[in-house]
Amino acid sequence: MHSKKYYLVYGLFFSLFVAAVLCLCLTISQGMPHIDPAFFGLSFLVAFVTSFVVTAVIPLGKISAACAVYFDANPGTVAFRLIQNVFFSTLIMLFLGVVMTAFMTGVGETQTMSALTGEMMAVNLFDRFVALCMQFWPTIVVVAFLCDPAAGGLAGAITKERAGAVRAEAGEPA
Repeated sequence: MHSKKYYLVYGLFFSLFVAAVLCLCLTISQGMPHIDPAFFGLSFLVAFVTSFVVTAVIPLGKISAACAVYFDANPGTVAFRLIQNVFFSTLIMLFLGVVMTAFMTGVGETQTMSALTGEMMAVNLFDRFVALCMQFWPTIVVVAFLCDPAAGGLAGAITKERAGAVRAEAGEPA
């Protein structure tokens, strides 16, 4: 396993990548005809700070790596990365989703049109959070899977930890 410093640097880069892509996807999928730089910057800042604080406080990388090992995925394989990123994405979505939903739509009750009946109905923060998770969870899994090698490579370069060396120390095949 990697050091705490590695996971901290990894979380920094991962949060940077995910916040940028997620804010872009959220803006486009909300039907905005163009991207307002001020709103994008503010939502990026909220997403980046939230995801970095969560990854710095809670060892999501270690937890998700342990989940991948639990499912008999060998470190360094595509299966390991996929399982790890599904767990990591789900865990980060629980925290980031609530904050971004509250930031984008507010914390109080709002009105929305029912897709089934066409009438207006009240929805609370939890309802909006669940809708956001259902809508964006696949996007976050794909973004996490694509950003993981870049974040891991940058973290490894900065902390001087290589994945092969860490596996060799653990007695695993490189």
